[in-house]
Amino acid sequence: MAAPLVLATGEIELRLTAELNVQRRLFARPLALAPDAWWGVSPRWTIGVIHSNASVDRIAADASLCLRRTALSTCSGRYRGGGIDVRFSALEGKLAVAPRLRLLIRDVDPWKPATTLGALARWAHGRFAIVSDPYVRLPLANRQLGNRAALSVPLWFAIQPARGWQLAFRTGYDADFAVFRDGGHVPIALEVEARVTREVTLGASGGWASLLGPQHDGKHAALTFFVDWRL
Repeated sequence: MAAPLVLATGEIELRLTAELNVQRRLFARPLALAPDAWWGVSPRWTIGVIHSNASVDRIAADASLCLRRTALSTCSGRYRGGGIDVRFSALEGKLAVAPRLRLLIRDVDPWKPATTLGALARWAHGRFAIVSDPYVRLPLANRQLGNRAALSVPLWFAIQPARGWQLAFRTGYDADFAVFRDGGHVPIALEVEARVTREVTLGASGGWASLLGPQHDGKHAALTFFVDWRL
C-alpha cells in the first residue's frame, strides 16, 4: 500500500488494457485496447506514454485502438489519440504526493489537444488506503468543438484483504467548468487487482462514469481488464 508513486530509476512498467462497453444490445460495442508504458528516468521522475481511459481517470470503453466501433460513441475511428504522462515524487511514505502533468491528444477528428495539471496523492495505513488524482484539464485548441476546460477529482478507497490482492471502491466528481453546477458526473466502480508474480499483475474493474450527480446515467457502463508487467 505504501509503495512509491513513481518508478525506480531504470524500471519500466508496461500495461495493456481492454475496455468493453456494457449496454443492452450493445455489449462490447465499442471494444478497445489501450497500451500504456512508463519509465523511471531518475529517483523522483517517471515519464510515460498513455492511451487508456484509466490513465486519465475515466470510466469508458473508447480508448485509442478501437477494435469494435460504433457511430454512437466517440470510438468511431480506429485511433483516437494518446498522451505523455510526467510524475514527480514530492513526498513518500504513509502520505505520498506526486505532482503530475499530462499532455493529451483527446481526439484526432476533430483535433483536441489538452494539458492536465494536478497531483497523485495517497494516504496509507496498514491494509487500507485512500487515493486521489485531482487535476484541471485545459484545452490547447478547438475549445468551440467540445475541447472544454474541466475539473476531475477521482477518489478510491482501497483495501488489501490478502497478500497480493487489492480491492477498491471508486467514486469522485468531474465536470466541465462551463456547466460545473448542473453538468457534473459522479462515477461509481469496483476494482480488483491480483499480483500473479513479482513482475505481473492482473486487474479488472466495472462501473458507471455517471451513475450519480446532475447528469446521472445508469444505462451506460464499462468493464476493463488489464495486465501489468514491470521490468
